[in-house]
Amino acid sequence: MEETLCSALKITHSLVRASTSISAALAVLVVTACSSGGGDEKNYTVPRTQCGISLDPELLDPFLPGGEEIVVKQSSPNGGTKRCDVIIDGETVVREVQAWWNAGESVTAVADACAKMDGGQVTDGDRYFYSSTGGVGKTAEPCKSTEHPAQDLYGVIQVFAPDRADSDAMKNLITSYTKALGGSGECR
Repeated sequence: MEETLCSALKITHSLVRASTSISAALAVLVVTACSSGGGDEKNYTVPRTQCGISLDPELLDPFLPGGEEIVVKQSSPNGGTKRCDVIIDGETVVREVQAWWNAGESVTAVADACAKMDGGQVTDGDRYFYSSTGGVGKTAEPCKSTEHPAQDLYGVIQVFAPDRADSDAMKNLITSYTKALGGSGECR
């Protein structure tokens, strides 16, 4: 009986040692996989100003993937729109848009014309629309332009980076972006 008990203890001890070795090997694999390539490490600094609009980089951070290089590129696809693409390692991940629309247009109507606005909601008396990957904000009433006298200025944010959806963060981002846009030189 004592010999059987000892054999069982030896087998149990061997299994525990093997289990511990396997666990240690798995831990090393997990740490290696999580720390090498393609992670969320951001080796770039988000500029405080993108295409003339000052914005706290922390507001944009939830929507930016890891990568090595950030580039901000401005374009004007038409006379009433300015686009600002935030590009990480050659991929457009966030687009900030300044667009003049007919006076009195709802943020929902503007959102309907834009990608990345699915499942959004309206807040602050039809001033903001936001979803987990996009938002629209209407600048305050005094924001007018002699170039666009019968139009209102809207800010639009679109997130193209995969797995970067966050409706609460978008609500904060579109609100801040729209206020900064309203205080910019676009409203003079």
